Amino acid sequence: MLKTPVSVLFTLALLLLTAGCWDRVEIDERGFVIGVAIDVPKSSQKPEQGKAGAEKNPRGKARYAVTYQFVVTGKLQNAGGSNNPGSGQAYLNLTSEGDALFDIDKQLAGRTSRFPYYEHLKVIAISEEIARKEHEFARVLDFFLREPEMRRSAKVFVTEGEARNLLNVEPSNEKLPVMYINSVSENSGKNARILPETKLGDIHEYLLGQRSFVVQRMMSAEDRHEVKLEGAAVIRGENSQMAGALGPEETEGLNLLTGKFRTGIVKAEVKDELVVCDLFLKKRTIDADVSNPQRIRFRIRIEAEGAVGESYQQSLEVLKRKSVDMIEQAAEREIVRITKAVVRKLQHDFQADAMGLGANLQQNHYKVWKRIGDNWEKGKRYFTQCEIQVEPRVIIRRTGTVNRSNR
Repeated sequence: MLKTPVSVLFTLALLLLTAGCWDRVEIDERGFVIGVAIDVPKSSQKPEQGKAGAEKNPRGKARYAVTYQFVVTGKLQNAGGSNNPGSGQAYLNLTSEGDALFDIDKQLAGRTSRFPYYEHLKVIAISEEIARKEHEFARVLDFFLREPEMRRSAKVFVTEGEARNLLNVEPSNEKLPVMYINSVSENSGKNARILPETKLGDIHEYLLGQRSFVVQRMMSAEDRHEVKLEGAAVIRGENSQMAGALGPEETEGLNLLTGKFRTGIVKAEVKDELVVCDLFLKKRTIDADVSNPQRIRFRIRIEAEGAVGESYQQSLEVLKRKSVDMIEQAAEREIVRITKAVVRKLQHDFQADAMGLGANLQQNHYKVWKRIGDNWEKGKRYFTQCEIQVEPRVIIRRTGTVNRSNR
C-alpha cells in the first residue's frame, strides 16, 4: 500500500533534481561582453536627467565611465564584406556612467536587448587616471572578482589616455578589436620588452597579499588602426595605487630579474660598434644573505644563451674565441646596466617591490620574513635599503653563417 505513494514522490523528486535546463538561455539571446574599459567621466557635472547612459546620482557626480564591447553575433560571418546586406561592425560599444560598477552593469538593462554576459570576457582596460588614485585599482576590479560568470583568465591593462580608445581601434586583420588586443598582449615570448600578460586571477593574489606588481601598459595609435604595448605600470601593494610606469628597456630589465625573459635581443657595444645578441633565458636564481635583516643582500644570477643576430663591428672575426668572449662580456655589461636601472627606479622612485624579492624571502627565509614583513614595503621600508647585485652569464652558442661582413 505504501510503495506506490513513495515511488511517486521519489519520481517527482528525481524530476526536480535532474531538470538541468531550467535556466537555459539561447546563445543568440545572450549579450556577450568581451571587453570592458574603465575611465573617469569626461564631464565634471552631475549626469543630466534623461541622458543615455548617465546615472542620476544623489551623492554627486559619477565616479566611473565604463565602456562595454558586445559581440554582434549576427554580423560576425559577414563583417568583412561591405556589399553584403549583413555586413557592418561585428561589435557594439556602449558607455554608461555611475559611482559603482555593479550599478552601471544593471543600467545596461535599459539600453540593450541582451543583458551583459561575462563568461567570454577577454580584456579589462583601466585608465591611468583611475589607477593613479589611491585604492581605486582594487576597487574597480572588485566587481569582476565577485561576479560568478567572470573568468579569472581575463587580461588586465593600464592605458595611457582614455581606456575606451582601445575598444575603438579598427584593426585591418581582425573583426573584433578586443580579439586583436588580446592577441597582441600574448606576444611577450617574441619580444623581451613586453611584459607577460597580467591576468585577473594573478592580480587578485597580489592584492590579497598586499604585494606590489606590474601590469601591461597599452595605448592606441593616433590613426586608430593599431595598439601598442608600452612598458609596464607599477602598482604599489600597500594602497593598490599606480606608482609610475616602466619604459620598454626597463621592462626588459624587470623580465630578466624576475625570470620572465623568454627570448629577446640584447644590444651590446663592442669597440664602439653595435652587436645584437639574440638570447633566451636559461636559468635565474636568487640567493639572499639575511645575516642583517635590516639590510638584506640579494645576489641574482642570470644565465642566458643565444646567437649573434647582427653585427656592425666589421673587425670582429666571430669564429675566434677571443672575439666571442668580447661579445659575451659586452652583453653581460648591458644586462647589468639595464637591470640596475630598473632596480634603482623600483627602490628609490617607486618604493615598490615589483621584483618579488619579498615573496622569495617569505618562501625561503620565513623566520626572517615574519620579523620584517610588515616593514618591507611600508613602515621602515627595508626593501629600499637592501643591496641587490646582478651577476649575468652569457654564452654565445652560434655566430651565424658568416665570419665577417663587409661595410
